[in-house]
Amino acid sequence: MRLGLAIAWLLFIAIAMLTPGNNFPDASFNFQDKLIHFICFGTLSFLWCGVGVKRVSVSTVQGRVLSNYLIFGVAAGIVLECAQVYIPFRSFEYMDMIVNEIGGIAGLLAYFKIPTSKIGLD
Repeated sequence: MRLGLAIAWLLFIAIAMLTPGNNFPDASFNFQDKLIHFICFGTLSFLWCGVGVKRVSVSTVQGRVLSNYLIFGVAAGIVLECAQVYIPFRSFEYMDMIVNEIGGIAGLLAYFKIPTSKIGLD
């Protein structure tokens, strides 16, 4: 179930970020765009950190969690932001990329803090 959710969320973010965007509504407050990036990449990182991991003990799963985080919590945020350069009416922004990474870190921390078995994600 977690793998399916993680793939679906990755596809959703990729489509949202790589769709030409000249008709998007204006942000209702200055940091709305950054908040959306934070939430999207925090959720992405949280979901992917647990893919392929049975949470018996943190020490036995650390390598898998770290590799999942580096690929989907770090690399995905960089790649998707850089890819916007090639999309009409979209642009690359360093601050968006930084917020993507901060969201990824928050997702990793949330993975270790939230008992995902209670919400059916293990």
